[in-house]
Order: sequence, then C-alpha cells, then structure tokens
Amino acid sequence: MRMSYIGLVMLGLTLLFGMGTGFHLFFRLAYVLALVLVVGFLWARFGLLWVQVHVERRGARAQVGDRLEGRITVRNTGLLPKGWLEARDLSDVPGYSNGMAFSLPSRGFRSWKASTVVRRRGLYRLGPIEVAASDPFGLFHLRQKFLGQQELLVYPATVPVPAFRAASAVLAGEGPVRQRTYAPTPHASSVREYQPTDSLKRIHWPTTARVQRLMVKEFDDGMAGHLWLVLDLHAAVQAGKDIETTEEYLVSAAASIAREYLAANVPVGLIAYGELRYIVRPQRGLGHLVQLMEHLARARAFGETPLAEVIARESAHFTQVSSMVVLTPSWQQEWTLALGELAKRRVRLTAVLADAVSFGGSGDIRVPLGLLDHHGVPTYLVRQGQPLSQALAGPYVAVAPAGLQEAPV
Repeated sequence: MRMSYIGLVMLGLTLLFGMGTGFHLFFRLAYVLALVLVVGFLWARFGLLWVQVHVERRGARAQVGDRLEGRITVRNTGLLPKGWLEARDLSDVPGYSNGMAFSLPSRGFRSWKASTVVRRRGLYRLGPIEVAASDPFGLFHLRQKFLGQQELLVYPATVPVPAFRAASAVLAGEGPVRQRTYAPTPHASSVREYQPTDSLKRIHWPTTARVQRLMVKEFDDGMAGHLWLVLDLHAAVQAGKDIETTEEYLVSAAASIAREYLAANVPVGLIAYGELRYIVRPQRGLGHLVQLMEHLARARAFGETPLAEVIARESAHFTQVSSMVVLTPSWQQEWTLALGELAKRRVRLTAVLADAVSFGGSGDIRVPLGLLDHHGVPTYLVRQGQPLSQALAGPYVAVAPAGLQEAPV
C-alpha cells in the first residue's frame, strides 16, 4: 500500500477516535497529519512543474552489434529548486532503459548518457521519458511522461562470407552466361593493364610480378539469373534460447549472403513464412539490401507452414535461371524431397543447415544431409557457437553413416 494511503487511513482513524472520545489530543494529531499530507502532495506536485526534458538519439536504425547511445537532459525552468526527482527512460531495448535520481537547482539542469550494445534484431520502442517527484516524507510519488515514442528497427548482424558459393544458374544449352562489369564481384574473369582510374585494390599482384607491370583484375556479373533466399521460419523446427537460436543464426546468415551477392550485382530475393508471409522479388542495389534487411529484422519464427509446403507453394518462382539457397534447421526429409523435384527442373540449389541438436533441440541431421548429398546439393552446416564466417566458408557433406566429415568444395 502506498504511503499516502496509509497517511489517509491514519488521519481517518485519528478523527474517528477524537470524535468518539472527545480527547483533544486526537484532533491536534489529526490537524498535524492533514497538514503533512497537504504539504507533501503540493511538494510533489510542484516538483513536476516547470520541468523540461530533451533527448538526443542517433537515428531510428541500428544493427546488431552497434552501440546505441542517447543523452537525456532534464531542465528546471522555474525559480524554485527541485529535490527528490527521478527520471527513467521507458525504452524497451534490452539493457538500454535506466534511471537516475537527482535534484535540480533554480534554472539548473542535469544531463547524462544512456548507452548499450544492441544484442538482438527487431522493432523496439524508444521513449517516453518518465519523471517522478516525491515529497520529503515519502508519502506521495507523482509521475509524468515527457516526449513521445520513437521506433527503432535493429537489423540482423552480418559477417563477411567471401568464400560462400551458391550454385550458379545456367541457361539451357548455353552454360553460364556472364557479363563484364567494372564493379568488383566474387567472379574474376581476366586481367588487363592498370589504368590511372583503377583502384589499387584491384591490382593482381601475382600477374604484376610475372609481367613486371601493374595488372588489374576484371570482373563479371557471375550468375545469369538471380538468387532466391528461402528462410525457414517454421516454429516447430526451431531450437535454442535467447539470441543463441537457430532462428537468429539463419537470419544473420541470410542477411550476410544477401549483402555479399548484392555487392556482386546479383539480384537477390527472399521468401519466408513466419508470423507474416514475406515475398521480396529479386532486385539489385543498395536500396534493395535495405528492404531485405528491414524484412529480416521484423521476421519471427512463428510460422505454422512447414518448409516443404513453402517450397511447393512458391515453386513457380524457381526456374532454370534461378539459384536458390535454403536456410533451415529442419531435420525432416520432406523438404529435401521437394528440393529433389526442383533439381529435376534444373534449379541450382544450395542449403544452409543449422544443427538443431547443437542448439539444444532434437532431430538427426544425418538424414537431410544424406538426401541433399544424393541430390548433389552443396550444404553448409551451422552449429551453435561457431562463427558464421567459418560455417559458411565451405560446404559439408555426409560421407559415412558413422557421422559427418568436413569436405570443402
């Protein structure tokens, strides 16, 4: 029970005893209690008058691993000093909300910095700021909220994955179709003499040493078609706790692959059935990467549709000029059979498989690994605690029933 309620109860009892006994001491005590309650309420109420709050924050976008910083300033614009104030940021970013108790002199202010490292992707709320004032007796604790709410969208973490290779799409009867491009890509096609406008990063040092003059690499676009990322957000197959989950690892893997291939000027699309159905058609460019990152930041593994059904529903998107990367923790074989049907249509397939057992889940991943190997699908294996850049550096294949053997391609 709040102290103010206790004070009111005591005042009522004192008056009751005074009227019942006629003893003047009870009435005097009642007057004192009433005065204390009135003074306490007015003290706390005036503590919130002439208060201004200002917050400085850096943007409405962040990425996992970024440091989120903000500066909160509380100012007293009145002539009377204010004591027993407390300010609290009501933001729901984990680790960011904090409180500060202080007093303010006449025309004074108090400023401090709130800071935390963002650990998890998603949509968060920044603000408002709540200022509380109390009286010297601790009877009243009044609160007032300042400023509004602001949304903060946290993108998933990305890591460099230069060694990751999605199977390249080919045109029927043509082989890989490549187009020369000035922009650096994962596919170096030839070398030529250095020009003054060339970047030093493009110099091919082995050829330069051999011919005794500066030579630079020329690149091509690589795949003739486009790359689809199919992210499995089926809730029943996920494993792990907090940020160490198959969901977070695979979302980060999808973001890293998208960034790598979009930087290589390859169109990238996304399909994911989570809480919502996400279909983003393949496009190029930095703006498209931002769009993909926003969808991946909001996506949640609350889906009820198994991966095999997702592939079947969206199979019309996958053609002979499509490359497809499936990211899943599922040990069920139905989705591998669905991939087998796509392989017959000459869709180029790659799998990123999270080992659910390493995340505390269940299932035997040797079954999908064996079937993927049978269909000739390169598979990258992700385990809890393993850096993604290492997991995506080379494919894994199951070569014996006794276990798994690493076999970089």
